[in-house]
Amino acid sequence: TGYGNAMNVKRTVKGYAQMGLAAIMIEDQVAPKRCGHTKGKQVVSRAEAVQRVEAAVDARNEGADILILARTDARTCLGMDEALERIRLFEKAGA
Repeated sequence: TGYGNAMNVKRTVKGYAQMGLAAIMIEDQVAPKRCGHTKGKQVVSRAEAVQRVEAAVDARNEGADILILARTDARTCLGMDEALERIRLFEKAGA
């Protein structure tokens, strides 16, 4: 899921890596998260979504041996163009 703000994301990524997990998925939904097929779900701003990914990548770059995956639910509530832009930004950030 989104794991909260950037500081929480970074702490979570480090903890997952210390436990030996191979990867973590960062999402852009607001809390509490809903199933991707549920009506009424919402996503955080584009800036906050990218900050989450950047925080995860920072943790990896500081020695956390973990793969960072990122996904978006923006298509349903904000449209395909916004979803594609978020994906491009997630990739640029290092996911």
